[in-house]
Amino acid sequence: MTETFSEIYAQFLSKQESDQQDCFTAACILFLGFDHTRAPSARLAILYVLYSCYATAPLENNPFLTFFLQLLEELPAKSVEQHFVYCILEETLSRIGDDLPQDVYNAPDSKLPAIQMNQSLVDSLRLKVARLIDDPDIVILNEQTKQLLSDACCRILSLAENETLRNERLLDYPLTDYITPEQLPSLIDLNQFLALNIVPFLLKTNLASAYLQAILEAPITLNSIEVVHHALINGTQVSQEFLHYFISKSIRSCDEKPKRDRKVKLVARFVQSLVERNIIAMKDYFIEIQAFCVGYMKLKGITDLYRLASNEAQKQIVLNQQVGAVPH
Repeated sequence: MTETFSEIYAQFLSKQESDQQDCFTAACILFLGFDHTRAPSARLAILYVLYSCYATAPLENNPFLTFFLQLLEELPAKSVEQHFVYCILEETLSRIGDDLPQDVYNAPDSKLPAIQMNQSLVDSLRLKVARLIDDPDIVILNEQTKQLLSDACCRILSLAENETLRNERLLDYPLTDYITPEQLPSLIDLNQFLALNIVPFLLKTNLASAYLQAILEAPITLNSIEVVHHALINGTQVSQEFLHYFISKSIRSCDEKPKRDRKVKLVARFVQSLVERNIIAMKDYFIEIQAFCVGYMKLKGITDLYRLASNEAQKQIVLNQQVGAVPH
């Protein structure tokens, strides 16, 4: 084999075009011949082409990633092919395009890029493959993610750390092990955006009642109102007892000085949103809401809630009159 890796890949593309095949079909033909290929240089050439076909996309989008990961386990440790596969997974293979396959096989230490043999990278790729094929028996947990989930109840996470968690499928993690009911209020206050994602999951566990109780026992904050609202409007089911207690406590908390105006406006929007979405019935809260609106009528935004309460009250009066007018 006297062609470089780049030339071999160019020939593959040319043949694919002349045979009027799509890239995946042409690559599958090579893939199916890999186990029957004995020449080491030819095997390296096949691996190079299978990688290069999808080199411009993220590695997890390469349909042969499962094959690369499986091959990594089957190959002899520290063999040339294993080194080559590690270069694929670490995405350093583009550096050898001008080399001959036989030269790389004969002198891998000088021709192939150094490898890190990073097990965390391999585990991460396996997890992505598992999600792709939806294999319920494969769950590989990222150590950094586990640590960040534990830290989130103790300190404010950085933007980069939040992004790391945002890109993880948190449902794969035993969230109740990292965030206990007692720690939930701290998570909400320190890392609201993470709490917006995690609280709906926690409220679907067998500890849901304990988490709700922790929310009720903690001081009402702007963050806790936002988090509860997000959970409710996205389908999380809670008892009417919890809702009544939380709303009443939210209204009473508006008497506290810090950020009072902001909290009053947020509570008003919170209650109005729940009424408009039929999550709560205005008639069950009319006295509290009316008193709340009267007390803070001078603040912008309260009139909308007051108008909604008045309209609901009027509807109830008309309904009661109609019921009373029905002959027995």
